[in-house]
Amino acid sequence: MAGTAQTISVTNGAADTNAKKVIMNDGEIYEDQPRWRPSGNTFKDLLFFVGPGWMVCIAYIDPGNYQANIQAGATTGYRLLWTIWWMSVISLYCQILCVRLAVYAQVTLSEAQAMHQSKYFRYLNWAIAEFSAVITDIPEVIAIGIALNVFFGWPYIAGVLLSFFTTMGFLALQRFGMRPLEAVIAVLVGIMGISIIIESCLCGYSTSRYMEGWVYGFVETQKGDLWAIIGIIGAVVMPHNLYLHSASVLSRPVERSDAVVRKAVAYMSWEPVLPIVVSFFISAATVVIAAVRIDGAPNADNAGLTDFYTYVQSVPGSRWLWGLSLLAAGQSSAITTTYSGQFIMDGFLKIRLPMWKRALLTRLTAIVPCCIVALSTHGAALNTAVDIVNAALAVLLPFALTPLVKYCTSQKFMGPYATGPVETVCAWALAFAVYLFNAITISVPGGGMFGDMLFGDDATVKATGTWVILFIAMLATQLFLLVWNAYIVYMPITQDMQPLQTERVLETEFTVAKEAREISNANQA
Repeated sequence: MAGTAQTISVTNGAADTNAKKVIMNDGEIYEDQPRWRPSGNTFKDLLFFVGPGWMVCIAYIDPGNYQANIQAGATTGYRLLWTIWWMSVISLYCQILCVRLAVYAQVTLSEAQAMHQSKYFRYLNWAIAEFSAVITDIPEVIAIGIALNVFFGWPYIAGVLLSFFTTMGFLALQRFGMRPLEAVIAVLVGIMGISIIIESCLCGYSTSRYMEGWVYGFVETQKGDLWAIIGIIGAVVMPHNLYLHSASVLSRPVERSDAVVRKAVAYMSWEPVLPIVVSFFISAATVVIAAVRIDGAPNADNAGLTDFYTYVQSVPGSRWLWGLSLLAAGQSSAITTTYSGQFIMDGFLKIRLPMWKRALLTRLTAIVPCCIVALSTHGAALNTAVDIVNAALAVLLPFALTPLVKYCTSQKFMGPYATGPVETVCAWALAFAVYLFNAITISVPGGGMFGDMLFGDDATVKATGTWVILFIAMLATQLFLLVWNAYIVYMPITQDMQPLQTERVLETEFTVAKEAREISNANQA
């Protein structure tokens, strides 16, 4: 994906304002991007960095989030709106950590892990990260099939297969740089936002209950809400999003001086605020629709993406409003999860492939399980499958968050750009809280996992051989999570970040520039 420039073959104009074609240390030729420096115009400078925040906000309003929000509204009414808000705030801080890692150290989260981990541990973490991206893609692609079913009555598998070609078509925009693709994502966010918010207004929700659930709904939280809360956590703060953001901000290269880099980090830290706020109101709109239309209805516990339309079809224009919102959510999410898979593969495995080959490989890896799910599950079973994906993503979150905190708080790795003492304590407290919440959820009744199967009066598995096997599996899961997190905490940092002044050159074209090849060949002749 990227490397350090070895020699400059061609410079088109001034180095700080125009693109340069450079020879990388692996011998390939790419086009470097203009490097930003403050212009004195705050709005103009901020506009330069707008884009990555819209890419990553998709993870907060993807179909997995729709499922979690529908479940929250259908089973708890308005009272879990506070959970979505505070998880959005926490996710913003996680994105800021991604910005610092990428801009100061000029590495993605997957690359940082590969720098300090042994070969087999790196492979293990690659498999976990890749698995998180693949299962994230299941609700996204299935949602496209559901949307086309709402529009035309097509079977889910038709939309799943069609999504492969539409996603690859959008990814082809990479040949023109990141900005056109970011613009497409922003438009899709706009479509889903406008359509779902209009639909929520047409449903006639209670403004007072909306504010109560948002501001102090936590005082009404009940034990039975745990499953819905874990689904929201997994759907909002997704592991793959940390890999995506730490890579996407590298598409905004800056002049490598201390003052300029610090200023760039400030702009990039503010840039995701608006997208995340927008994503909160989209999620809240989905919750209140479910609260108004589904809460208290028969089988509300099983409501989700597959049958949501049946509850809202009496709302004027609901076919188009819900269908467009779901289609936009599914398509935009399929694009970003494919991107995440590319960055995960590049960082952990250091695989050097042209962009189109990486996109094709990543997409094929994700589409197969989606086809299996689309063909084998329907209705309530499919909704349950998406709930399980959301819960699994919550459990997988520490595998991305703990390393992110490790590197950003490490003075050995980040030097003077590491977090300060107070922030370091807060960052590690967050990482530990996420791990602890997952550990509790795995084993207590009401968490939707082993606890529901093994313990309590409503346990689904009684004291038999199966119970013993599941109990051992639970202990093994808990032990693995504990040992893995402890190892990351105490893992030695083996390399310093590269000097701040080093300019990292990114691959920005769909293939190696033909013109650059010709110029290089001419120079050699």
